[in-house]
Amino acid sequence: MSPGSGVLLLEVRNSERKQVAFSALESNTGKFIWRDKSFDEPWWISLGAVSDDIVVFTVYLETNNPDKKGVFAYHIHNDTMLWWHNDFSLVSISNKTVEGISSKYGFKKVILDIHSGKETSEAVGEQEINDNVIRPHQYLPDHHYFNTVKIFLEQKFNLSPVMALEYLEHDSIVFISFYVQESELANYLFMISAEGNLLMKEKLDEQLKGIGLDTFFILSGCVLFVKNKAKLVSYKIV
Repeated sequence: MSPGSGVLLLEVRNSERKQVAFSALESNTGKFIWRDKSFDEPWWISLGAVSDDIVVFTVYLETNNPDKKGVFAYHIHNDTMLWWHNDFSLVSISNKTVEGISSKYGFKKVILDIHSGKETSEAVGEQEINDNVIRPHQYLPDHHYFNTVKIFLEQKFNLSPVMALEYLEHDSIVFISFYVQESELANYLFMISAEGNLLMKEKLDEQLKGIGLDTFFILSGCVLFVKNKAKLVSYKIV
């Protein structure tokens, strides 16, 4: 998520084809700035960090050595590459600089200007944090909050969560993402009013082998989640 521009950056990987594609989506309109973009490196590349209108990608230069990395900066709205650095492991980013490690001559701290890619002595300072994104808390069965929510779901909906659940209260609405054992493990998301009425019920995925983290989040008055590993869904919270 880009804090300054309200843009969601999506990384979609196809492990069978060893291909990865990236998209930039306006969070307030649902319109793509660009979609399913690929680069010269089809697989060994990932989203690194984003600040305002610039996204930094990490490229793995040697597949048998994950420490050998490079980065390049891409302007989201101009749809152009700004600069490339072939010996750089990303550490943090601000709206002015990119901080990382160069390993060419030992391990050396390097600070780059985010717009030009040139080395600078200016310190990054605190990493820019996106306060607009609201994420749930995850609770495992050994936490007393898990048992409290479990009892509520059993009494209200006759559903018994297992393994983990994610819980969030926002604008007098309760969001619960939880797992139940069907033929295999399934993940549901409920949106419940303060009065206990079910406002939304979504099955996020099924036939799961394990649990996830941050299965939903809230941004700009909407709850967003990925359904069946393939569809990005957004509901306006009213």
